[in-house]
Amino acid sequence: MKRATDVFRSISALCNLKFGFNMAQIFRTDSHDTIVAKLAELILKNNPGKYRAIYPGSEGPSFKLGGLIPDLVLNDQAADKAVLAIEVETQESISAEQAVARWKPISDNVPAFQLVVPKGTLARVKRMCKQHGIKAKFQEY
Repeated sequence: MKRATDVFRSISALCNLKFGFNMAQIFRTDSHDTIVAKLAELILKNNPGKYRAIYPGSEGPSFKLGGLIPDLVLNDQAADKAVLAIEVETQESISAEQAVARWKPISDNVPAFQLVVPKGTLARVKRMCKQHGIKAKFQEY
């Protein structure tokens, strides 16, 4: 079974054009929900048969962590448990309220939590996470 750090490396590799997709272009031109769906598709291609991607709009039931439905949850198929939650943020959605109301409860209920944020917001997001005790990995787009 892959560790969460391996999945993070997979996400980073995906964002670095491993599959011939220009992730920066995808993030600039597509809606939030389309970005989430494309991230799920790319992660699953890189990890065939290991995970099930659960996100709003995908087939099957939603997956709650801390009473909330994250943008994307990777569920280990063998263990049938969540191993990673991903929240994709936009310039408009980043706030201290978002950190406390969404990021904290989700991050407290999953082994690994990834925030995907717009360029230029990373330092602010990291400060908010530190201030509110949120354990996360980060990816910029």
